[in-house]
Amino acid sequence: MSIKTRRNNLLKSLPEKSLLILSAGKEIVQSEDSNFPFYVNRNFFYLTNVSQANSILVVYKTDVIKECLYIDDYDEKKEKWYGKKLTHDEAKQLSEVDEIHSLNNLNSELREILKNINQVYLDFKTDNAYFNDVKKSFPNLNINNVYPYIVSLRMIKDESEINDIKEAIKITHLGLKTAIKELKTANNEIEIYNAFNHEILNHGTHEIGFPSIIATGVHTCCLHYPTPVDQIDRNSLILCDVGAAYNHYSSDVTRTYPISGKFNELQKKIYSIVLLTNKTIIDAIHPGIMIKDLQELTKKTLIKGCLDAGLIKEANELEKYYFHNVSHHLGLDTHDASDKEKPLAPGMVITVEPGLYFKEYKTGVRIEDDVLVTKDGHEVLSKEIAKEIDDIEKLLTGIN
Repeated sequence: MSIKTRRNNLLKSLPEKSLLILSAGKEIVQSEDSNFPFYVNRNFFYLTNVSQANSILVVYKTDVIKECLYIDDYDEKKEKWYGKKLTHDEAKQLSEVDEIHSLNNLNSELREILKNINQVYLDFKTDNAYFNDVKKSFPNLNINNVYPYIVSLRMIKDESEINDIKEAIKITHLGLKTAIKELKTANNEIEIYNAFNHEILNHGTHEIGFPSIIATGVHTCCLHYPTPVDQIDRNSLILCDVGAAYNHYSSDVTRTYPISGKFNELQKKIYSIVLLTNKTIIDAIHPGIMIKDLQELTKKTLIKGCLDAGLIKEANELEKYYFHNVSHHLGLDTHDASDKEKPLAPGMVITVEPGLYFKEYKTGVRIEDDVLVTKDGHEVLSKEIAKEIDDIEKLLTGIN
């Protein structure tokens, strides 16, 4: 699907005499002479394919549709300091917007357009401060939130989006292979963390989908363990919740490995329950089912597994050992924009990530896959990344 087609699909939902304004976002100052890394507004990128700060998309819908992309002017002095900016021709080619204007003209041109429109659509989740001055001159404008309309589109991935997610998963797989090779000699969690991040940044991507979670021992029981600095206990598990991004599309995969190369009996018991649940949920994915249905099936499967294994005595004990959702949408954001009240449909990409966390045993297990919903059921996009017990132990045999 072309970028222009995405915009046309959005405009079908907007009334006549309406104006869409979307911002890429602004750079945020980190210190006196540097900025934080720029993170483009994903809704803006989805509709323009442009990642440059201070860019504004304006679409005017009447009996005809007029599109304009506003970008920074070329500045030779700034380029020497901060690097190259898009030329008008480059912006036109990327965005498929015919009219590229200077950002300096935005306010004056908006004032003219607003004389003939009834509704303005903004993304309420982004900073629209640049529009405030103009808005004061038109106090009777109806201001609407375009976010729900874009969410409905973003939930269904087209072929190019799916391919970007697949590429991100491939790079993640490479990163995991490199990371677990470090298990043989690593003394500290940060060594595994650095090995993964270095590998994915070395394979055609400049992005990590989210901060890598590398946890060992009791830290495997912390969902978003933020500080991988502890010494490694070689008898414990290591949980790797990681994901590269490609063209801003994220992967999100979790694997749990025995650092020794072999699961002990307790680790194997817990891992087997989580693995069965992971596969049970994946098998249940098809168009029409709700994520909340998958969550209920997750709890039911985990409860039975834990009761049968003697890990809990009553069903209500599960909430102590499983306390998150089994799934979320995946795409331009790792936890992608979604309407949780909508059933799954072909083209949606979701995660499946059941887990069990027994802090008293210093043992947490999570197994997460990325799954595409198809018209006939589903496709596991991360199926090449080993998760069966035998496969994992064989994989680790050569490094321990």
